[in-house]
Amino acid sequence: MLVGRRMTKDPKTVSPEETLTEAADIMRGGGINHLPVVAGGKLVGIISDTDLRNVSLASGPGGAAPEHKGQPRLVREVMKTDVWSLTPEDSLEDALLIIRRRKFGALPILSGDRLVGIITKIDLLNAVIDVLNLEEVGLRIEVSLPHDLKGFEELISTLDGLKTNVSSCIITPEKEEGGMKALLRLDTIEGPKVLSALRAKRFTVTGTSGLP
Repeated sequence: MLVGRRMTKDPKTVSPEETLTEAADIMRGGGINHLPVVAGGKLVGIISDTDLRNVSLASGPGGAAPEHKGQPRLVREVMKTDVWSLTPEDSLEDALLIIRRRKFGALPILSGDRLVGIITKIDLLNAVIDVLNLEEVGLRIEVSLPHDLKGFEELISTLDGLKTNVSSCIITPEKEEGGMKALLRLDTIEGPKVLSALRAKRFTVTGTSGLP
């Protein structure tokens, strides 16, 4: 899945010369936690609600650092300028890895030099929920398989014989056992029947949920 399908397009932005109060108002008004900072049509930084809170805590009761008494602080003083970005053609896997490894809350999305979107942790979580079809009612099972396609093909054939639709499937390696694990979500309410059929075929079902 590509970033362009999951990003928020044409995100709200702020300029380096706007005040932190203005940035906070934009975030509150839009229900967002990150603002790309744009100057001259180009991305120059990013600011988050965490940045604003940190400034507020460091400033003390007066709301401004001593050297800024009587003067509003500007976005350019607080924004992060070492900004990582992706393109709409990058994969969600790339976005997930960067956000986890760098501990980012969001990544701006650029097409050339132009800001076209932003993708956040919540966007990525929603993508995982949709891919796994987690909001739909059904049976979730984990099945251990040998490290080849023959066992998986037999599993799918068995489910097809039960007239059971597979709404999502993820194959992950089992490093210790040297095999694979199939994580399936099935569009059925006949959980006991499915489990009985799989065990009769000598499949090892290692986990279930959604049983009646």
